[in-house]
Amino acid sequence: MIAFDFNIHFQDEPSLDDGIYDTSKDDFTIVQSDGSDAFDTFNVQSPFIPMSGREARYGAEKAYAECKKGCRWGMDIKDVVSIFWHCGEHTIVYVPQQDFTPELLQFWILHTILPIALTLEERYDILHVGAVEVDGKPILFSAESFGGKSTMTDYFINQGHTMLSDDTLGLFKENGQYMVVPSYPFHRPFREPESLGHKITNVTKGPKSLKAVYLLERAEPEAKVKIEEVKGIDKFKAFHFSSFINFGFQKTHRFQLLSDMAKHIPVYKVIVPWNIDRLNEV
Repeated sequence: MIAFDFNIHFQDEPSLDDGIYDTSKDDFTIVQSDGSDAFDTFNVQSPFIPMSGREARYGAEKAYAECKKGCRWGMDIKDVVSIFWHCGEHTIVYVPQQDFTPELLQFWILHTILPIALTLEERYDILHVGAVEVDGKPILFSAESFGGKSTMTDYFINQGHTMLSDDTLGLFKENGQYMVVPSYPFHRPFREPESLGHKITNVTKGPKSLKAVYLLERAEPEAKVKIEEVKGIDKFKAFHFSSFINFGFQKTHRFQLLSDMAKHIPVYKVIVPWNIDRLNEV
């Protein structure tokens, strides 16, 4: 499987191997622990917090702000699996728990662990958006939670447009341009907890230059559909909603990123009547 422009190998879970790889890409290997890994060995641990229908906590061998490349990190998903990795290294180790299934492992690795790991190693900035290609150019849908990102993405996919992301997207800057990286080839229009949804074959391959961001604003069912360009400080609203995870020690970097994106990426606000029968109009 290819996700975030890496080959993803679930080495000990053959049922998850779809046989789709690219020898030109780097690998992430996910392997079951030999028994030497335990979450309670972390010096720093967060409390359990609600996450994707479960409770989960983070762990690190040092204070988060000091835990740079080479540092060991972990996530403990209660009753499902504990997951461990070293920042900057591409082997992820897991310890199954009582509710473990290969499908749950796949969900947590693709949906949560890879975006966190790639953020911490500063490979990408991860955006929480829906994204498709229109005329071969990537556009992003940003909104508040339950603001219509998935519905809009689903509509464009069903019209034959290529998907980049159903939920998270990698972003980096290269030669003065912001490039976006497709996430994983799954789409879940109805946001079921701990589900990746169904497999999509029409997925962007490799990074592409970002064209625009569309900020979806929910309105009354009979409201008029409007699209207008957003200028100035209001552009921050679109980028603020697109944050996937915000570690406090990355606050300065995040502010600089959003400031620069606001200067270079066009943003449009879309007034979306909350009426599924008018989606074609939107």
